[in-house]
Parts: sequence; C-alpha cells; structure tokens
Amino acid sequence: MLNQEVGKLFQKVPYLVRDIQCDYKSIHDVEEVIDEFLSNYMMTIGNLVSVFSNNRDNTRNFHILVNGNMPKDTIYIDFMHDSFEITFEEYKDHKTKSTNITSIMFIEQFKQKKEEELVNAFENMIGCDGNELFISLAEDKFTIYKPNSEAYNNRIALISKKDTILEICELYEIDYKKLYNELNPNIIKKVCNDLNLTYKKLALEIGYKPDTINKSASTGKVSEQLHRAIEMYLENLKLKDRLRDFDIMKETLRKILG
Repeated sequence: MLNQEVGKLFQKVPYLVRDIQCDYKSIHDVEEVIDEFLSNYMMTIGNLVSVFSNNRDNTRNFHILVNGNMPKDTIYIDFMHDSFEITFEEYKDHKTKSTNITSIMFIEQFKQKKEEELVNAFENMIGCDGNELFISLAEDKFTIYKPNSEAYNNRIALISKKDTILEICELYEIDYKKLYNELNPNIIKKVCNDLNLTYKKLALEIGYKPDTINKSASTGKVSEQLHRAIEMYLENLKLKDRLRDFDIMKETLRKILG
C-alpha cells in the first residue's frame, strides 16, 4: 500500500501518499507549503523530483526528493496555523533522518528481522505519531473478529509477536499501550458488531444464556471460560470458510476436468 500517486503538484511533480484510503492534504494545500519551503532555500519547482506524504501516521509529515543542496536536519514549517514536518532526500544521495519516529521505521526493522507478518500488519493497519502506536484503519475496516479478514489475521500476528514489537518500541521509546488496548476491546460488543450479530444470537451460537452475554457486554467483565468459548466459535467460523473455499475449488476443478 506504499507510494500511491494521487496527482501532480505544480502540474508536473508526482504527489505520492502512503495510503490512499486515509486522509491526505489536497494538492493545493501541499503546493502552498512546498512553495514556501522552496523559497526559504532559494530553490524552484524545477528542483523538485517528487513529494511523499506519510499520511497513515500524520497528514502534515512530508518527504521530498530534490535536486539541490539541502541542510542536514529535518525542517519544520508553520503554515496557516499548522506545523508541517519536512524531511528530504537529495536526488541520488542519502536520506536525512527525521527526528520523529514513524511506522515506516518499524517496518524497516521488521524487514531486517524477516518478520513478514508484522511487515504486512504495520503496512495495512498500524500508524505511529512519534509518541505511540495506534490503529490507522477506518472503523468499518477494523473487523478484527471477522474470521479470514485481513484485520483478523493481522491482529493475531500483532498479539502473537508482541515481544518483537515491544523490542522495537523500547529502541525508539514509543508507547504501545494504546495499540494493545485497541486490539483487545470489549470482545462481545466487537464480535457482534463485526459479525452483525445480536447478543441473543451470539449466546445461542456459543451455548450461553442471553442474560450472561448481556451482563458481560455491559460490564466489560468477560470470564476466561466465556472468552475461550467466543474464540473457539471464531475459529470454527474460520474453518468453515476455508472448507467452503475448498469445496468451491473442488467443484471448479470437477467442471474443468469433466
């Protein structure tokens, strides 16, 4: 999902964003910020190669590729009451290092460790604002209890490999508590929301009394036994989906070979 072009700045410079599903600054707004940046360093639009927005983490964070000599530190610009952070890369030269930590830095660490599941999870649903990790998905896509959904599988990876993530958090001094709170919501409410179930229907599916489900949902206190019952129910749904896919594949093959 990295580096998707959403238009041309000044009608010729590629404007790239990290995630087209997330909000990003309009071309007009970016042009005004970049124009101010260029004038401060006695450069013109001809020096611009491309502009990249890490909009998953922060719509005010930009990285630009330029032809020209630049200072060695991250640049901060106050524009229209917004503070923009601009890092830059001299064309065919080395990248400058931002003073702010982003989720892309986590992804690079995971790539070095060959943690492909974490690379995928961070690319698709995790952001970092320089202080803490958080879920960057839109609410309607945050279906962490919908078996076989991408969010469901990413959640499992994020929880099972928590120690690896905490290791990087410690390295960068990034807080992880918000992320893991978001990954562990009120399981009854979230499961019913993700699967479009009523509390009564969920109770029927897992063999519990509706009153027990209602009370646990309202108080947020879910016993270990009830939690396990819900997890087993989700695993069964996941298995049924896979068997259904297998049956479809078999039927398709039968028609081809028949």
